[in-house]
Amino acid sequence: MKTVSLAPLHTDEGRRDPYRIYAELHEFGPICRVEPGQHYSFVVHGYEASSRVLKDSGSFKVVDESLTAAPVSWEQSRAHAVFMNSVFFTNAPRHTRMRKMFNHAFTPRRINGLVPAIERMTGELLDRMAGRDKLDFMSEFAFPLPANVLGELLGVPEQDRSWYRPRALALGALLELGASSPETIRAADQAAVEITEYFGELAAQRRTDPKDDLITALVQALEVDGEALDERELLANLIVVFNAGFVTTTHLLGNGLTLLLDHPAHFAALRERPELAPSYVEEILRCEVPTHFSVRWAATDATVAGVEIPKGSWVLVLLAAANRDPARFADPDSFDPSRFDGSRADQTMSFGAGAHYCLGAALARLEGVSGLTMLLDRFPDIRLAEPPGTPRQLMLRGHEELWVKPAT
Repeated sequence: MKTVSLAPLHTDEGRRDPYRIYAELHEFGPICRVEPGQHYSFVVHGYEASSRVLKDSGSFKVVDESLTAAPVSWEQSRAHAVFMNSVFFTNAPRHTRMRKMFNHAFTPRRINGLVPAIERMTGELLDRMAGRDKLDFMSEFAFPLPANVLGELLGVPEQDRSWYRPRALALGALLELGASSPETIRAADQAAVEITEYFGELAAQRRTDPKDDLITALVQALEVDGEALDERELLANLIVVFNAGFVTTTHLLGNGLTLLLDHPAHFAALRERPELAPSYVEEILRCEVPTHFSVRWAATDATVAGVEIPKGSWVLVLLAAANRDPARFADPDSFDPSRFDGSRADQTMSFGAGAHYCLGAALARLEGVSGLTMLLDRFPDIRLAEPPGTPRQLMLRGHEELWVKPAT
């Protein structure tokens, strides 16, 4: 088994083009040992090996169990407490209890029922883009669409959503691969304080003035059964569900548009045959998944792809590399929507796997399908106004700005 360094992923070149590094890793097999002195003991990058790790929640936990055996105190890092009290960063049985609550909110029936609202919101954003010579696609479309959809679902007022975005980005920066700078930690903690206070106020309002939204549903469940979610878990989960839901879909839309503009034939094909959109969205997610990695902690000795992983090892699972595993996908670096026929969902690692599979996967796909097909239909001549900048992160990877000309 090859021993590798993860240092190249921390360089500017590595952030600009991590796929070259992933391709090199694939030459060494599905899993490698990491050089001593780095946080992780193993890096998993093969598709089947990644699936094995993510689906085995008995052997591989999202974090060291000592961190999530009980609610993390707010007196510690506020950003740390938000993550560690959420459904995304807890192990069973806490995770099971939280997940059950949110599964009721993300049922197929409820998600499919959002299609008219998604199409209406998409149309409204496209109307605002019409007649403008140049605009930032990220702030004018890619961010507000998922923020508005999730805002409606949760009950976040429209006038507050633009206030929320920079704080969500500051909090999300703490999840980036490698050690965070003191400035990043301070910004994340401050964002966590402000967002926690914000959702605390919304929850208090729903107790006296209930509405038909997810915040009300969770508050009422909390009032009836204290075992469902305690107060800090309620606030932490509202934060991470809203953050993860709109930030990742924002990058799905931004990355999707750049891929389509880079491949004019596929752009034209999707515009002519919008029924192919589910396959296009799946391939966009495979090629440019916003979340490049996940982390697991070995709770037991385990064997993955013939490699013995000792208990206590930290394992880096490179989702984006698994999505380009040549053992799984022919010509993996090519953008080829025809590799998905529209009926085979979950053939990638884009939304993870196992117990922590993304809650909002179906919603993200719907937003991607509606957003991109309606965009191309309305603005068939849309093009870049400026070369896109290079994404600076591997976690929540996408464009901060994407300047386009909607029409000729």
